[in-house]
Amino acid sequence: MASCLRFATARCVLLLLSGLLFVLICDIDRAQGASVYKSPNLDDARFWRRNAEAYLKKVLMYDENRRITPAVAKNIIIFVGDGMGIASLSTGRIFKGQRAGRSGEEEQLSFDNFPNTGMSKTYNTDRQVPDSAGTATAMFSGVKTKYGVLGVDFTITETNLEAAKVPSFMDWAQAVGKRTGIVTTTRVTHATPAACYAHTINRNYECGAKIPANLKNRIKDIARQMMEDAPGKNLNVVLGGGRNHFGASMPSHLKPEYQFQGAMEKTCIRTDGRNLVEEWKQRWNGTEAAYAWKTSDLRAVELDKVEHLLGLFNDDHLSYDSVRDRSPDGEPSLSEMTEAAIKVLKRPDSPGFALMVEGGRIDHAHHQNHAHLALAEVVELDKAVETALNMVDLDETLIIVTADHSHAMTFNGYPDRGNDILGFGNRPNATPYETITYANGPGFLQHRWNSSLLTEESTDWATWVKLNQLNRSEVTYRHLSAFPLPDETHGGEDVAVFAAGPGANLVRGTFEQNYIAYVMSYAGCMGPAKRFNVACDDGFLQEFTKASGAERAACSIVLVIGLLHAIVGLVGRI
Repeated sequence: MASCLRFATARCVLLLLSGLLFVLICDIDRAQGASVYKSPNLDDARFWRRNAEAYLKKVLMYDENRRITPAVAKNIIIFVGDGMGIASLSTGRIFKGQRAGRSGEEEQLSFDNFPNTGMSKTYNTDRQVPDSAGTATAMFSGVKTKYGVLGVDFTITETNLEAAKVPSFMDWAQAVGKRTGIVTTTRVTHATPAACYAHTINRNYECGAKIPANLKNRIKDIARQMMEDAPGKNLNVVLGGGRNHFGASMPSHLKPEYQFQGAMEKTCIRTDGRNLVEEWKQRWNGTEAAYAWKTSDLRAVELDKVEHLLGLFNDDHLSYDSVRDRSPDGEPSLSEMTEAAIKVLKRPDSPGFALMVEGGRIDHAHHQNHAHLALAEVVELDKAVETALNMVDLDETLIIVTADHSHAMTFNGYPDRGNDILGFGNRPNATPYETITYANGPGFLQHRWNSSLLTEESTDWATWVKLNQLNRSEVTYRHLSAFPLPDETHGGEDVAVFAAGPGANLVRGTFEQNYIAYVMSYAGCMGPAKRFNVACDDGFLQEFTKASGAERAACSIVLVIGLLHAIVGLVGRI
């Protein structure tokens, strides 16, 4: 008991001193007139790290159970539904139920029952409505940044890449010995997965051909960063698409049947003659490593033995789940890749693992107003979460499900309960409109018979009767948009964050998106927030475990007092 109290008392003193130092720094900032909450000139990494720490301390102060019962997430899985805003969640839930022959409204997504839910503010430092690169960097590194950049703070220029770099939770995880992996339905070099390992001024620099000539000697393309630099080269699992970017394209006769349009479908072909996949194979020669380019390859891997697994199942993004080739020579589903990744990452002798899983094609379908394709992708992401829940122990695994941003999609009208979610939102005797519509995008033109100007007498628009002439069951059908754009835009509203497992209690309220990284850091005992979690201290855990119930209570009281002293000065500044 005495040793426990001595340890706890020392801990309290350190907490008190750190809290007083933080208060002093805040007072100095105030004296200098530099308000960290108002000045746009303080959007650097230091500001966002302090911002996330402040919110974390605010949550901890009101969470008595969290302070009294130390806990650690051995494993961390974050699921990102790219573009999966609130409207996508609601309509995706109904779509899931209706596809199973039910009304749909009462349906449950696998993460609807998670015990903790919060709201994430998604703006970039320079945009009200963000992109996936800036938002993924915020979620994975704890630092908000500009539109279109990856793994760097907002100070990034063409000449200061090294100074602007920010580490991701994959760096933190590898530093403490955890196994790491990424799974995505996009190219593995696309914005969200790339934010786990890459640092660049432009998210489009996925292969060298995209980099301007004057920058080729100073900037390494994203595919090379994954293969050559930490943490990318140390990843135990990488599953997704993007063979083109690695110089490993397959014969044209193997290309998918459906070829979709839009800016998100533009790929990149290596021009340096390198085949990075072959180089990867040679690097791991003699070790337990496997490469897969089709479903049968993945199923043939001894997942419980292999140390490194690379799977690239399409030259570009993976096909939409609704139209993917389900044969052994085709592409695996997101849920199957998730299962494979967890089997590779789980090892009895490992300190745990960190895994990012992205349902990236939700976003791409919305960009082209393909609502039905987008909702099918939501359902597949839901299935991937369910797969993970069946494979891990929530007593030792933190699972977070969220989105990087929303989309300009609306769920509107007054349709009857059980009405087709992809159908119409009003009665046939009224001017028709669909339950799901978009504020902008290419769907505008699909609902007009020609490009003539609209007048009150015009029959240019597809009326209720004429809509029968549009094949609404086609995978290429686009829902109506209000304004014509080649690609629909993102939405700027907050997105939901669901959490279960150790550290899930930290997900509450409405917070800045970069706070998500600090939740993973705190719960996983890795990275910058590790020092705030008393359960991360091996010495404390050993003493705490040996103590009796009464002794644990006494130690906890001392810790609570010290923690309260340390953070009480922060309350007025949060």
